[in-house]
Amino acid sequence: MNRKAMTLANISNGLLFTHDGVCFFSSTHGHHMGLGYFRMDAMPWDAVIHLMRGGDITIIDATRKNKPLSDALRYGVPTWAMVYNRAIRIRSEKVCDWQTREMISVASSNKHRKLIRSYRKLAKYFKPERPAVIGENIKVVCYPNFQLDDQMEEIGQRV
Repeated sequence: MNRKAMTLANISNGLLFTHDGVCFFSSTHGHHMGLGYFRMDAMPWDAVIHLMRGGDITIIDATRKNKPLSDALRYGVPTWAMVYNRAIRIRSEKVCDWQTREMISVASSNKHRKLIRSYRKLAKYFKPERPAVIGENIKVVCYPNFQLDDQMEEIGQRV
């Protein structure tokens, strides 16, 4: 079991920080039921396999506001974790202290059937033994007061 953490930068604000790969969590995933659908590439396949093998994942993002977590980290990542847990057939686990009914509803949506089917194929090979839980095997790191919030050209020049 590889316990080393894989660090992923959330598009776009996480890209300036040291990372091993890139993920995409929108601020609307699981937030007021807006766009509660995760694309197949929301979490890179190697990160999903890493998690299934018992590894840890750290997701980095930043926000213009002075708050502890960006909306993507606060709503998107936990909702994705619920989808992942559903795929590996562990539904009773609470993924974070701040999960909401909306997040649970989005994670339970039939919109995620294809993603869940793909994760279940991987689970046959890698046999995950533990659920995705924020603060345990998924860490979220946010940099508040980020002056380049969603300024892609400027971020691109600095990356």
